[in-house]
Amino acid sequence: MRKLAIYILVIPVLIVLMVSCGNSGSGRKQGEIDGECFKDNTCNEGLTCDEENNVCIKEEGAPGSDDSESIDVEAGTDSVDDDTDSEEIYNDTLPDDAVCREYRCKDGSSYCGYKESGQDENLKWWKIEDCLFSECVESTGKCGCDNSEEGTMRCGSGMLRICSDGIWQERENCKGGCDPATGLCRPWEDPDSGLMWTIKSNAMIWQDAVEYCENLDEGGFSDWRLPSIDETRTLIRVCWGTVTGGGCGVSDNCLSSDCLNYHCGLCEPKTDGYYSEIDENTDSVLFWSASEVADSAILAWGIERYTASIAAKAKNEYGVTRCVRGINRRQLCEGLPEHAFWNTAASIQSTWDGSSWQPSLKGVYNETASTKECRFKCVPGYEWDGSKCKSADTLPECGTESKTPCRDTASGLVWSSPETKQTWKNAVDYCFRHSEGGGRAWRLPTIDELRTLVTNCPNVEYGGICAISEEKGFLSIYDIGARESCLCNNKESEYSDYNKFGDSGFIWSSSASSDNPGDVFWGVFIGYISYGTINSYIGVEIMEASEAYKYGNVRCVVK
Repeated sequence: MRKLAIYILVIPVLIVLMVSCGNSGSGRKQGEIDGECFKDNTCNEGLTCDEENNVCIKEEGAPGSDDSESIDVEAGTDSVDDDTDSEEIYNDTLPDDAVCREYRCKDGSSYCGYKESGQDENLKWWKIEDCLFSECVESTGKCGCDNSEEGTMRCGSGMLRICSDGIWQERENCKGGCDPATGLCRPWEDPDSGLMWTIKSNAMIWQDAVEYCENLDEGGFSDWRLPSIDETRTLIRVCWGTVTGGGCGVSDNCLSSDCLNYHCGLCEPKTDGYYSEIDENTDSVLFWSASEVADSAILAWGIERYTASIAAKAKNEYGVTRCVRGINRRQLCEGLPEHAFWNTAASIQSTWDGSSWQPSLKGVYNETASTKECRFKCVPGYEWDGSKCKSADTLPECGTESKTPCRDTASGLVWSSPETKQTWKNAVDYCFRHSEGGGRAWRLPTIDELRTLVTNCPNVEYGGICAISEEKGFLSIYDIGARESCLCNNKESEYSDYNKFGDSGFIWSSSASSDNPGDVFWGVFIGYISYGTINSYIGVEIMEASEAYKYGNVRCVVK
């Protein structure tokens, strides 16, 4: 009887619990978010049924949903509603591979919802803009503007925006900061080049770009001009063929169409200003320079912004403009003492400050290498005594009649006597075992070291326009471009005209061709060369040879 009474009491309790569980294991009613689905696998409006788990979940992008439950805010903030400084949030950048899938308004700001590449988790949200000038438009998730403001530009959160199609759209990041008096970006001064740059213009043809800069009054300055191609290249980043000092032959000193080479267009297309210091977003693919193509009256040099390629463009094409002020150009260093060499640059970017060039072009003794200051150090075998490089050994100067080993004071290299008719492998072994002069670690010279022996051919001499260089990493046959950039020949020439020792024939270097490493190696040939004529004349040329070539000559080197 007691058992029966217990059962009678327990059964109603169980019924209540079962009804409660039927509503939802989370305490939510059936059909609500996190509650069980209705029997027909549906849920309340704005929710969808996860049939596998029999639970109602928010329908992605549904209007009127509870943002606080769905927004996964980037690390460093607890929720979209937190008090994190909006400027700090705005300045943080999205991952490189992030693409905004959805925009949403929250507390008067616009948020970007994105997924990281290769991952399937829910959208992550990041504040991309505070709506400073108008309301956030719920239908677009972006800051809005009205028709009366169409084309108007405003500055806010370090970003210059333009009213276009009812939305405040990003025009560019104010790298120089915003000017509160004008509501526009301030000109930006590049600390590396010393040049000052304006905010960019709308797209225009080349002649209009020249006149635009000449007539511009911006930031309190009126001495603006369209930049030269060298100045324009200082804005390129990451694309190593066209950055300042890259392998592209187009420069202020080389403006003909022949100067265009393989390195002027190596980089793959990228968007959003990937290759530019300051041009982040623009509708135009072209960025103008003032430099005209020397052998064409209808072309000027410009930069393709998506690839950082330098190209000759018709002047009637449209491109954006950045005007520049300040005098900054690559200048030759001065005052190199006898028996010294530049450490490391023989020319530097220098700016005229009104009375002198800064940094100074006057060379100073310094053992620490620099590409931004004119520094030199003494060649091996010489020591700096405070006023000059003083000899520390008694080796003779290299020449056609000199004994070996000898020192070439122009390069500081010590050279051995010659050896003839060697394959490349035998040449390497010969130098490794060479004992001339005693106690010196002889080796086969690089192509750059071998070029220091070339004379009377500026193209081929060390530092000449011939691109083949192990120091610069240009060791492909395609790096040569036009053949004449790597040779000289003349009807009146002698062998001795082209080499400090008067050597002739093919001379091996240790630098392997990047097209066939291990099988083909670079060298310098001095002999009869045919180019552009029926007759062959004595000359000098940088060329390749198979490692099995049996008639290569050798000069070993040591620093």
